Amino acid sequence: MLIRIDDPALVEDLCAHFTRSGFYAEHVGGGMVEVEPPDAASDEEARRAVMMHLRVWQIANPDVRAQPA
Repeated sequence: MLIRIDDPALVEDLCAHFTRSGFYAEHVGGGMVEVEPPDAASDEEARRAVMMHLRVWQIANPDVRAQPA
């Protein structure tokens, strides 16, 4: 899943957040991060897992806007 973040300075922090939780996360340019959960059984399960972890990260970074691209 591709995530767009409005503050490119925090891309590495977002990648680290997902990586600590066992996800694959890679900065793919600008404010874009590609995230994949480790063992999702379906696309819907993968999306839910990514969105849940993204919400947690946004709670810690309330002034940053991040959303699926």
